[in-house]
Amino acid sequence: MPTRPEILATLAGHLRSSAALVDQLAEIAGAADPAAPADPVPVTPPPAPVVPDVPIWTLSATPKLDIPTEVIVPPGTQDVYIPVSVDQCDWQSFMAYADRMVNVNGGGINVGNGTQARARFHGLDVVYHWSPGDDPLHWVKISPQASYGDGRAVRVSIRVKGLGDSQKGGSTIIRFVDGAEPQQITQPFHRPLRRLDLSGATRANAFDPATLKWSPNGRDADGQPCYMSALSHGRAQIGNDEDGLYADETIAKAVNPISYDPAENAIRLHTRGFVGDDRPEWDNRLWDFQAAVLQGLHLDEVCGAEGVWRMEAKIPIRKFSWPAFWLVNRVQNSRGVWENRWPGEIDILEKFNGSWGAADSPYTSSFAQHYGPLGQWQNKEGKMGHEFDVHQYGAPRVPLDEVYTSWACHVRYDPVDTTKSEVTFFVNDMEVGCQVLHARHQDLNQKVQFYPIFNVAVRQPGNNNPEAYNADPRTGDMWVRDVAYFPTGARITLV
Repeated sequence: MPTRPEILATLAGHLRSSAALVDQLAEIAGAADPAAPADPVPVTPPPAPVVPDVPIWTLSATPKLDIPTEVIVPPGTQDVYIPVSVDQCDWQSFMAYADRMVNVNGGGINVGNGTQARARFHGLDVVYHWSPGDDPLHWVKISPQASYGDGRAVRVSIRVKGLGDSQKGGSTIIRFVDGAEPQQITQPFHRPLRRLDLSGATRANAFDPATLKWSPNGRDADGQPCYMSALSHGRAQIGNDEDGLYADETIAKAVNPISYDPAENAIRLHTRGFVGDDRPEWDNRLWDFQAAVLQGLHLDEVCGAEGVWRMEAKIPIRKFSWPAFWLVNRVQNSRGVWENRWPGEIDILEKFNGSWGAADSPYTSSFAQHYGPLGQWQNKEGKMGHEFDVHQYGAPRVPLDEVYTSWACHVRYDPVDTTKSEVTFFVNDMEVGCQVLHARHQDLNQKVQFYPIFNVAVRQPGNNNPEAYNADPRTGDMWVRDVAYFPTGARITLV
């Protein structure tokens, strides 16, 4: 039989084992108890994006367009898809649409005139829109309303806007061929268009056309800031080849250039031609045309680095009138006085009416950014933007001098990645374009304020003809009912 010491040793071993078991059970219970304290799990925050030490325009690139020369489909195909693509879609919006059908020699298809072609081939004029961050590909869909057999062919013209003068589109021949494989289509991602909602936004300014004040230096009779009736650098834009003198009531021989129109409850900016001895003299020159401008360089309530600027107006469609609503950077000098710093510039609205570029329609508008080192006008780096017809984005197809329309832009700095900061353009609060913000300081760590300008310039290419300008039955005037600045609170929804 075991001795007394052996019995005591065995008992001690059992006790130690029991104690260890109790400790293990306690640990298990503690782990299952949600009230028991737990060791914190270390969380490593994601690294902050590195702000590039170069200007934004050195990082961006214009997309390169690709439109195939032909698409081959089986006979009888009712929906033909043409792949229109770019190499990247990181920086700017642009648009494409099939604008016409064209006969192909030996193709055996007669498209007819424009009206007939739209009846025989559905899908013309449908807008395909690219936004920053979208997939590079869009499938442009053309639906023949007849069944075409083997050997038939037709050409589709595709118009592109927003990629510069060297990439305005192309054309594709649709060929119907026995044995061709049916098309396999996977729809790419494209962000829906944005809608601007200002119902909860904070407005910083008031704009009452009946009581609005202006002066050549932006100070009223009491020395308080008001709208300037001249540009920050004077009354002419020689560098733009403009032919009009920006006049107000202080200019001899000016004819009512800026006034309140009670019938419209709007500020009227009036342009006209001057003939013979009626021409005003300014800066040792006789001027053939009157232009008009109001701008808010010294009005803090319409200035800021980001937010929404919005104008409601009827604009001229007279040939060679040039209405605009735009923003320019401003900075304070050492005396605390605000000064223009161009570039950058954001053109919320420009309508050229033949002053520049191709002929446009009574419904055409455009948007753009001009950019380069702040205040170094001689070192401007570039421009991006394009024209469009307002009804392509939901506005009524009514001449722009007959209906009040709103133009706006929303400038937003991205709080996480400043290279994703954007400016979005709207007509009647519907998005018409979006671009990465380029009209900014070359140091991406800095923000710069904008001030608004609305004006009607005159530029008549070739020999000036004031008589012909005045004889045009279409108006050369702009009526402005409202100019508003909302620094915060704008809500952006998707259509």
